[in-house]
Amino acid sequence: MGIQNRSRRIGQAIVLSCLALLALASGASAYGPSAVSSPSAQTAAKKPAMLRVVLLGLRGRGNPTAFASQVSEPGSPIYRRFLTQSQFRQRFSASAADQRRVSRYLRSRRGVRRVELNPSRTVALVTLNQSAGSRLFCAKGMAPPAGGLCVPRPLRAAVRQITAGETYTAKRARSKRRVEVKSGTPRGCAAALKTGAFTPNQMATAYGVDALHDQGLTGSGIRVVTLSSQMVPPSSFRTWAKCFDLPVPKVTQFAMPSAQAGTAPDETVLDVEALATLAPGLERITPIFVPLDQSFSHSFSLFMFGALDPKRQGGKLPDILSISDGVCEERFNAGQLRLGQRLLTEAAALGITALAASGDLGFQGCFTNARGAMFPSSSPFTTSVGGTDLTLTAANEIAAQPVWSTYATAKNGQGVGTGGGPSARWPRPSFQTGPGIGPALQKGKPTRLSPDIAAMASFTPGLATFDQGESGWGVGGGTSAATPLAAAIVALTEQRETAAGRPPLGSLPPLLYELARGPGYASIFNDVTVGTSSRNPKSAAGRSPAGGAARPGFDLATGLGSLRAAAFAGAVATVPPANP
Repeated sequence: MGIQNRSRRIGQAIVLSCLALLALASGASAYGPSAVSSPSAQTAAKKPAMLRVVLLGLRGRGNPTAFASQVSEPGSPIYRRFLTQSQFRQRFSASAADQRRVSRYLRSRRGVRRVELNPSRTVALVTLNQSAGSRLFCAKGMAPPAGGLCVPRPLRAAVRQITAGETYTAKRARSKRRVEVKSGTPRGCAAALKTGAFTPNQMATAYGVDALHDQGLTGSGIRVVTLSSQMVPPSSFRTWAKCFDLPVPKVTQFAMPSAQAGTAPDETVLDVEALATLAPGLERITPIFVPLDQSFSHSFSLFMFGALDPKRQGGKLPDILSISDGVCEERFNAGQLRLGQRLLTEAAALGITALAASGDLGFQGCFTNARGAMFPSSSPFTTSVGGTDLTLTAANEIAAQPVWSTYATAKNGQGVGTGGGPSARWPRPSFQTGPGIGPALQKGKPTRLSPDIAAMASFTPGLATFDQGESGWGVGGGTSAATPLAAAIVALTEQRETAAGRPPLGSLPPLLYELARGPGYASIFNDVTVGTSSRNPKSAAGRSPAGGAARPGFDLATGLGSLRAAAFAGAVATVPPANP
């Protein structure tokens, strides 16, 4: 794909990534037990074949969207009474007849290498050669098809969505396992301090995490999955942890089929090290490598397929998804958007919390030459995370927290800043009411607004990161830093809830707005009232609430504000789950 809103470690928030993926090695991981090989897969090829991955959303049963909405809503009779994956499958899977029809038909087709049903039996992952992709699904050429896909006639009654990725070589690569100073008082090794970037001790104090650490909350027992752009060597994390006297993050990486040589190892490093900055004791961090530079609209569903497969993750589902990427809603065709939303719905029904970056191209800046909200950030089941600038006192407390944006000072329109704005695809969810939310934010029919919350995203000073494969110590920023920082606070809160014998948090937005409507808003959220995310900050529109200007309460630049971790965790405990 083209430019994606993914921050870079050394002051680059945007990368031009129009290069085609190198056909050096596939990142295919081990397949689950429902995978089956066709006879054609047993024939040895004289040279590496060109393969393609196709995802098929199957016709399901019941209404998982209604269930996921109810189980996420405080006060609902089933609030936080989530389903196990087995229970979800029993209620919402494709029928047994449809599962057999899809599997048997595809297994018998020439050129189909593997057919895998996800654990909930709602999506099929098909690996096939280039010729079979064209013959069965009308997938032409080597690039990810933007449209024109078809479904074989015998399967049309059973298939509801289809998406296909780019072609890749059949050769496989093995997964690697385990893998300007703005005041404040940093602590760490000399090389990290030399960058001038914020260090873990500063972030922990600034966001009120110290009090949770004092209670022994470090993320123990909590598992987080991240969207990875490249697999990285584990030495980076050992060096980073030693510098700050923290445990080495427990990282296990794997690649989904078709993931080739990556282009941005710094993104993977930033995700892991930002999570460990505030939650150093996480049970497991799992970066899932998918091809990002060709078609995120396909790769997102591929990522979710892997994220919801416990057998790819040591037998357990994750508690949290931290997604530091996304593209314009309009860059998803209708089927791709429905399939991505369908998998996010399943995550919510299972009690998994998803957070996603709102983007780094300013208000409604989902692409360099396009306007709109980002998906999956815009999904009602996702917590959308925007970005702030940050200045600290000598005691590392927040002295100032304006909107993160450089558009007022950048030349030739080359600024960056937190994304957000109204969705063009999702109606305004009933839970999205609270301080600051009113007609001034949007004209016409009300739609889903993002972001929901925010965290530090500025590259000045940014977050101290270490990447062995790049240039060593550097600076991370953008909403790619804000998202894992916010996810880490959620992880500490989740650990606290688990220790108290309460169920997972699940989809977080309904709870966030429930807390914001209460009397404790100012104690739970650091409200952001200064700045604008507009790409034309001096214009009348850029200074208006509907154009991204910050104001008291919710705004389209930073949502409800950043979380005060200890107060947030305490407030969550006052909103009890429904009785069994």
